[in-house]
Amino acid sequence: MTRNLALFAGVGLLFVLTGVFQSWNLALSILNLSLISAIMALGVNIQWGYAGLFNTGIMGFTALGGLAVVLVSVRPVAEGWAAGGVGILSGLFFGAASIAAAIFAWNRLPKGRMRTVVTLAIVVAGFILFRAVFDPAVTAVEAFNPATAGNIGGLGLNPTLAWPVGGLLAAAAAWAIGKIALGLRSDYLAIATLGIAEIIISVMKNEDWLARGVKNIIDMPR
Repeated sequence: MTRNLALFAGVGLLFVLTGVFQSWNLALSILNLSLISAIMALGVNIQWGYAGLFNTGIMGFTALGGLAVVLVSVRPVAEGWAAGGVGILSGLFFGAASIAAAIFAWNRLPKGRMRTVVTLAIVVAGFILFRAVFDPAVTAVEAFNPATAGNIGGLGLNPTLAWPVGGLLAAAAAWAIGKIALGLRSDYLAIATLGIAEIIISVMKNEDWLARGVKNIIDMPR
């Protein structure tokens, strides 16, 4: 106990010395990253240490937390919404509706070739409709002032609200991943969760309309 207190006191002293001899902004930035890393370590300990689930997709959930900050706190880009916001929402709706319809058909139709054909037809038709509506809208949004915007922005709310929203996004992703991957164990679970995390990160990197992809958000409130 005494040793742990001494270690925490030593780390605290290092933060104070960094603030005094360099800058308090730097000290607070390091403290912020340290707290984020500590929370991530607690989550990994619960999953790996207590539950025995070898989940290697931690960075996918971290990326969703960062996305939540953008979607909640960044001001909406009115020009982006005017250019293709409705089309993007419509395309996402059609995509989700197609998936739901395919699942419904698969579960309700009797086993056989007809079930496979109907489900495949719904998926193909839904994909074509989704891309026909979604792609032009994305192109229009990303074409607007790509140097500083090119996205639809967020809700313009207090960044603190992004904390619970980030948790909800991560929880929703965890539920979906759990439905897919929790039947796996050991290395297979690790491979599946790593692949899903890479899919999440790849989508966020390449969909500029959502959060500017790999570009910086320049008007993030603090």
